[in-house]
Amino acid sequence: MYFPYLRGKQFELIALRDLVVLPLNPEKIIPIIEPVKKNVSSLRTALKVLSAGDIRVQLIVNPEYGELKVDREPIFTLIQEFRDLGITSIIPTYLIKTDRDSAFAQQSIEQRGFNDSGYALVHLNKTNDIQELSDFTKNTRCLFNTIQINNLFGLKRKYNDRVLLSDNFNKQTKNTNYIAITEEVFSSDYLDYPDEDCIAFSDYQTIGNGYTEGGGPAYAVAIHLTFKLEGDEDIRIAHFVSSSNDDTSDPARKYFEALGDLIRFVDEKNIPETIALKEFRRHYDQQAFSGLGVVKKLSIMHHIELIQGLI
Repeated sequence: MYFPYLRGKQFELIALRDLVVLPLNPEKIIPIIEPVKKNVSSLRTALKVLSAGDIRVQLIVNPEYGELKVDREPIFTLIQEFRDLGITSIIPTYLIKTDRDSAFAQQSIEQRGFNDSGYALVHLNKTNDIQELSDFTKNTRCLFNTIQINNLFGLKRKYNDRVLLSDNFNKQTKNTNYIAITEEVFSSDYLDYPDEDCIAFSDYQTIGNGYTEGGGPAYAVAIHLTFKLEGDEDIRIAHFVSSSNDDTSDPARKYFEALGDLIRFVDEKNIPETIALKEFRRHYDQQAFSGLGVVKKLSIMHHIELIQGLI
């Protein structure tokens, strides 16, 4: 199974919604969504579409970033709203980074009845109360323990139903830095996770774990595309960067410069079509530009569809 980890920003949520028609396979794909906006209307819409497609979602109830970092109640309210409608596909999921997170999770899970209905944990760090939390998960209905790869060795004996979480995206400080990195190895987690005694794997797609509210005008536009070639076990990633990068003017022109390189690459390498690649090709043929958020959305969509086809 594959658990794509997404922050609940506009285009990440739209990416999941637009993939439901693929269709997403509920036996293979279970997204993890970390809400970051206090206004949960876009999140509610995405969850409705996903639940209609029988896709379970692990919804983070104690986000690390964004507007809901302090006030978590809107997330619990949203989960209850769906349960009142008889929708049980939303799995309350807790980030575990500190002892305080662990204590909050155990108390909240028992108070809200998730110990019987089911919950999940995402372990971003080792805590001091590892044994206590381990015992708690084994005596309650813990569905998944997603563990950040650096902590997997120390925690794998403590938790059942383990999931490998990796950040495989080589994030650069400037888009122009990708000019020197035309392509590179992204991951082989889709092959390796069973060897780590895990039932699934998770990643941050072509975005990476870093979180920002939003950026200013771009000097350069970069498009990131994961792919796998016949005979090569590794998933690789290619970076396509605009050439007119002296100022921030004309982002559409920058996009089409990068997009042209992407289309030529896809054709030369015979990369299989995906929903996202068809849309990239339509943009190129019609010279249509809808903003850089759409570019990010399509990159995410392509990666998730690629992974679903490999597992």
